[in-house]
Amino acid sequence: MSQLFDLVHSAQRALDYHSERHNVLASNIANVDTPGFEPLELVRSGEESMQGSMDVSRTHQTHLSIHGTPTESRVESAEERVIRAGGDGNSVSLEREMSKLAANDVRFEAATRIVRQHLGMLRYTANDANG
Repeated sequence: MSQLFDLVHSAQRALDYHSERHNVLASNIANVDTPGFEPLELVRSGEESMQGSMDVSRTHQTHLSIHGTPTESRVESAEERVIRAGGDGNSVSLEREMSKLAANDVRFEAATRIVRQHLGMLRYTANDANG
């Protein structure tokens, strides 16, 4: 029975991550004119961020190896390394942050669609396939 909701749980974690990442990126954009501000990035720690709930196997020796079972992802805020800072020490690139925000939005919407479709299938099944 637990496998029935594994996809929804994985998608929920993705939604939580992308929602939190949106807040970090929005904060970076809001501080574009703050002297000395360094942009932050949200990073997932652990192999779960690469594997998710998919069954992954290594088919060639040059491929990345993934060991163990996925664990809950831990999300951490980390300073993003930027080579050049402005004259006031601010290293936020508005174009870069807006680009990351747009990409994050696309991923959030994709996870939303997955959850919506899966819950729709569960509802259909719960109603004995009567619509």
